[in-house]
Amino acid sequence: MVTDIEADTILVNGKIVTVDGKDTVMEAVAVKDGRILKVGPTAEIKRLAGDRTQVIDLKGKTVLPGFVDSHEHCITKGLQTDYVNCASPPMKTIEDIVKALAAKAAQKKKGEWVVGSGWDESKLKEKRFPTRYDLDKASTSHPIYIGRAGGHNSVANSLALKLGGINKDTLQPKGGRIEKDAAGEPTGRLDEIAAMSLVRNNIPSPSPEEAVELMVRNWPAVEEELLSWGLTTVDEAHIKAREALAYQELLKQRKLHMRVGLMLDGMAPYSGYATSDLSRQGLRTGFGWGDKLSVIGVKLGVDGAMGSHTAAFHEPYENEPENRGIIRVTQEELTDEVVRCHLAGLRTCIHAIGDWAVDIALNAVEEALKRNPWEDHRHRIEHAGYLEKPQLERMKRLGVLPSESIGFCYPIGDSHLWALGEHRMSGYYPMRSLKEHGIIAGGNSDGFGENWAITGIYGCVTRRTMGGEVLAEEQAISVMDAIRVYTINGAYLEGTEKEKGSLEPGKLADVVVLDRDILTIDPREIIETKVLMTIVGGEVVYKRK
Repeated sequence: MVTDIEADTILVNGKIVTVDGKDTVMEAVAVKDGRILKVGPTAEIKRLAGDRTQVIDLKGKTVLPGFVDSHEHCITKGLQTDYVNCASPPMKTIEDIVKALAAKAAQKKKGEWVVGSGWDESKLKEKRFPTRYDLDKASTSHPIYIGRAGGHNSVANSLALKLGGINKDTLQPKGGRIEKDAAGEPTGRLDEIAAMSLVRNNIPSPSPEEAVELMVRNWPAVEEELLSWGLTTVDEAHIKAREALAYQELLKQRKLHMRVGLMLDGMAPYSGYATSDLSRQGLRTGFGWGDKLSVIGVKLGVDGAMGSHTAAFHEPYENEPENRGIIRVTQEELTDEVVRCHLAGLRTCIHAIGDWAVDIALNAVEEALKRNPWEDHRHRIEHAGYLEKPQLERMKRLGVLPSESIGFCYPIGDSHLWALGEHRMSGYYPMRSLKEHGIIAGGNSDGFGENWAITGIYGCVTRRTMGGEVLAEEQAISVMDAIRVYTINGAYLEGTEKEKGSLEPGKLADVVVLDRDILTIDPREIIETKVLMTIVGGEVVYKRK
């Protein structure tokens, strides 16, 4: 017996965790025209099935809203197909990296660049950065440049340093650092854009047209992995013209299956032109191309990264009494850009990890609000890695929302413990304190680890690192609250919570099916969870084989 409304798809005999305001759990869900038609008991939902309805028997499996990851860098992976993978795994030692770089150099003509990415010294046997001398062992006739995971540090060999004009007499660039040894010679380590660009700008890069073509061509493999992790929305940081054009081309060719929110590069410190370009055309946060692609804000930045000791803190790093990190912009520069965006109706997404950097970001937002009150601005802090009570109270008062990189906890939390010390862990991605202050936080992994949303949920609930440490157990939150971080909260940070983030009638039918019930299993098993199926807008876009 069919009602007058026939569903396109129904999922029955499962555990449907709706993430609505009452944490309602149902057995089945019906989808029509890409949106949720109804949730309810299996018998009731089956009445919406007709001859053409696709029926998916969940056989007791758990269903959640599609995951929203609020800060990643995905599409540029399509430009790195010739890069040497220096991540761990597979790399265990610096020697492993050197061997891989040497193998790549052997495939190239003399003088051609060898580029690698993804290394993390905390995962290597030596527990240190490689040096120019290490990389010289791979080749002295090829310039070599390898970027650290996270994008805030790199190492160059001697030839690459020479091409970048870096020697013992080179002055420290504003907002960056060239590491030098006791004799004043550069070690090869470069911290932050201002220093890295001295070398990186010499690496041949494809034309804008070629870059777009490469990213479009390589996107299916990138997207397949993201969908296999249950990600139905990602917010992309550092989007310049070529990346935006690539996404638009994917949409045009109907090759964009997930949803993407774009953060366009602003001036501070990325030398972008988003503010003037968008405001000149009368565009505001939220404009987009259908429900798959939109601009959610302008990306700005204050400090570096915690693991490489360039994030900016009021107190110095553990065992480094002279180092409080790197501030990449002045307060005046950041405030000027935030005010410009704010007055133009553009949300800012400000990279700030340490508490010193967070204060600088909050100072800028506070000044913008003094200039022009905007009740529901939803300006964001990206990462917000260390927050104490003063920062939490200001964030709540100013209405600033954090995109928390709690996904760091499991894969690289050990390096953060070493950087800050046990006594500061209560302020490390303090998920419970954020909840207690009534601050809505999204979650992200910023490219670290894998199975990003599941790994982030695991970090929220267990606070466990890969090395087995527990980082401030008192900051753990419930599994349900952790699910919210990666669903409805992520949508709220975008300003799309009325469209997605929960399984409620009228919302977009973005759905993930899990292989286990993360609400009832031992929380330590959450990390093993796999996604069986991912649905975007009612279309099955991934199914585990």
